[in-house]
Amino acid sequence: MTVLEGGKISGRQFMSVLVVLRIVPLTLVFSLINSIAHVQDTWITVIIGTVIAIPIAVLITKLSLRFPGKTIIEYSQSLLGPVMGKLLGLLILWCFLCTSIDITRGLGEAYVIAIMPETPILVFMSMLIFISCYAARSGLEVICRLGEDVFYIVVFVLLLTYVLPYTAMRFENLRPILAWGASNLVPPVIANLGYYSQFLIIGMLVPYLNKPEDATRYAVYAVLISGALMVLAAVALVAVFGTTASSWTLPLFSLARMISLGDFFERIEAGVMAAWTVSTGIKLALFLWAASVAVAQLFNLKAFRHLLYPLGTITVAASLFFFESMVELEDYLAKAGAMVSILVAGVTLLLLYAALGIRMAIHRRKGGAG
Repeated sequence: MTVLEGGKISGRQFMSVLVVLRIVPLTLVFSLINSIAHVQDTWITVIIGTVIAIPIAVLITKLSLRFPGKTIIEYSQSLLGPVMGKLLGLLILWCFLCTSIDITRGLGEAYVIAIMPETPILVFMSMLIFISCYAARSGLEVICRLGEDVFYIVVFVLLLTYVLPYTAMRFENLRPILAWGASNLVPPVIANLGYYSQFLIIGMLVPYLNKPEDATRYAVYAVLISGALMVLAAVALVAVFGTTASSWTLPLFSLARMISLGDFFERIEAGVMAAWTVSTGIKLALFLWAASVAVAQLFNLKAFRHLLYPLGTITVAASLFFFESMVELEDYLAKAGAMVSILVAGVTLLLLYAALGIRMAIHRRKGGAG
């Protein structure tokens, strides 16, 4: 293996960045609540998606642990051969880039809608890309250290946002439950799993863990923590906004704007804005790092850092080209984007586990013959 990244990360840092990358959509658009016809059941769909996501995370980590020191790009070629392995690696790379494009456009739209509507969106996206590329050039260890700090900040801000509007909460808004049948739950569960499919990036992180054997445990913790934060968000939003919760473009920001404790504790939406920025920056830096390392490993390059700014430029250009508005982005993330992410993750795991099973069967047969 060509050593492209010399950094090492702890299990806690690994867990923190996974939680951050999953809750970024929550701090921005929370497309789960926008993809369900009856918002009273949103918290149920979050629980279902979280339960299904646990085996996905376990499968990815267990597979990576079978190939110590190798990323998913490298062991794909070991299992499937150089041609099929590179093709699958290109598919994974494309998935990383698509996620980067979605993130960049999402934060740019959020800033334009909520804060500076007259400022061109290109300004916000360019600043985000530049900062994220700079962080990614510093290496995985720096990204994950920042991610651990950001994790505590974002969780604290989210919990404040959930709790402080308690005077406006009407928990009867959460009823009726499942009054429209289980079919109502399918679209948001798919949207939820689409985001969890991004955990395919685990295959790029496990080789750099100080204790790789802890990967499965911390990946499950990440799913549970992010699931709990989303359940609380769904309950708070529906309790406050009722059936109109799905009509808000930036629901969590709107929830934060309602907070006022006397005349001294107001404008907590500034904290939500900060959570937007830092969590999105960490997630984008992580995916740009993964994409650049993937390119270097696919084409046998000796370094990856010089690829980051070109990939960042491509990300900004694609963000402007593929989406025209936040509405279009939300619709894509909840439907086509979710299905594509699930398909890519499913095909990747199916091919790799099938190839691994075949190789193990051949090995056992040869051992028996010997």
